Amino acid sequence: MRRVHRGPPGAGVTAVKMVLLVFHAEYEDTMRDLFERLALPGFTEVQRVFGSGEAGKRFGIHGSPGHDNLAFSVLPDREARGLVQEIKALKASLDARHKRPGGIKVFVLPVEEAA
Repeated sequence: MRRVHRGPPGAGVTAVKMVLLVFHAEYEDTMRDLFERLALPGFTEVQRVFGSGEAGKRFGIHGSPGHDNLAFSVLPDREARGLVQEIKALKASLDARHKRPGGIKVFVLPVEEAA
């Protein structure tokens, strides 16, 4: 990855994005297989995260069972868009198979390398 630096628009700045994923823990292998197939240059995964959203509450307790994982990767803009398209296709497939939405959320954030 090339260093991102400040300057006027188009002055040699390489746009990079952080693709942030929150997904049901049961999709862990599916997500890692996707990352491997796409040959991501790197990613970070955080296991056992809790929260609530479109798929309901997931706090790892009786009333709100289950937990999620979180993964992120910082990529050039073009590669980030490709990853997002792949994740959208995977999510649509999983939603149709399980007859319910949810299970994977993807966010894209602008990133500036600091050090």
